[in-house]
Amino acid sequence: MKIKRGLNSILSTTLLMTLLVSAFAATPAFAAAPGTGTVYEGVSIPGAQLGNTRAEVEMSFGAPSYCQSVEVGGDMAYCTFTVEGGGQVDVRYRGADGGNASNLPDDVAYHFRWSQPVDGWTTTAGVNTSLAINDPDAAIAAYPDAEVIYNPTFGNIESIEDKSLGILIDYHFAYLSGTLSVSMAISYPTSPPPPPPPPPDDELIHVTGIDLTVKKKNVNATVNVQDEQGANVSGAVVSATWTLPNGSSVSVSGQTDSQGNVSFAQQKERRRGTYTLTINTVTLDGSVFDEENSVLSNSIYK
Repeated sequence: MKIKRGLNSILSTTLLMTLLVSAFAATPAFAAAPGTGTVYEGVSIPGAQLGNTRAEVEMSFGAPSYCQSVEVGGDMAYCTFTVEGGGQVDVRYRGADGGNASNLPDDVAYHFRWSQPVDGWTTTAGVNTSLAINDPDAAIAAYPDAEVIYNPTFGNIESIEDKSLGILIDYHFAYLSGTLSVSMAISYPTSPPPPPPPPPDDELIHVTGIDLTVKKKNVNATVNVQDEQGANVSGAVVSATWTLPNGSSVSVSGQTDSQGNVSFAQQKERRRGTYTLTINTVTLDGSVFDEENSVLSNSIYK
């Protein structure tokens, strides 16, 4: 009887361990907000942007670790998410109609706040939580139009806020312990920043001709690329495809020389037939391939 009970105990323990391992294996790992990335003031944090729905935020960050309803903001208007590498980010929601949140998938995020140890998020002005706490003067210099508030009694810095950009840096000083911490937040700017200057117009380049010749064992192609003013373009990468008499195809690419030309040679087949070179694309930094005004194909029979 003792042996039987011992065997039953072993079997029960084995079954329990198997169930636990299966349960853990079947449970997916929780997602988290990215640990590094760029913060665009008044626009976005790594993995989410202002205006995202609750469903979109949770698709990116995973399920929140904590949510609560607040007196101002409605049902489940405040949720906390884990950040990779440590720390957390808080998200505030409002309703899709601009009113109070209702704990619905279409609630809209309007405020993000994060604190140490999240130091891998850096704003476009170059500020993260580490810089803000170690060099407040540098944080102030990064936002020259911000309002800086100091404690009137102790003189320590309390906040740096540029409402026109939608960025806030808060300093939290624990007087009893003498420790300082910092948090950062973005929200919609009070007035949108001026739009960035438009990029310079990209220059159009086009293929002016495809010259095909047959010489001994090869079919040769010379492709010419020019700009809008008719000048030859050097350094453009031409990608093309040969179609052979047997119906097969061969991809080729090359860079134009100082005369705007690039050459492709294709070995002839024994059978007679048509050789066709078709231009796929032409690429050059600062330029756009003008397909509509390009010669895109030419054929020769041999």
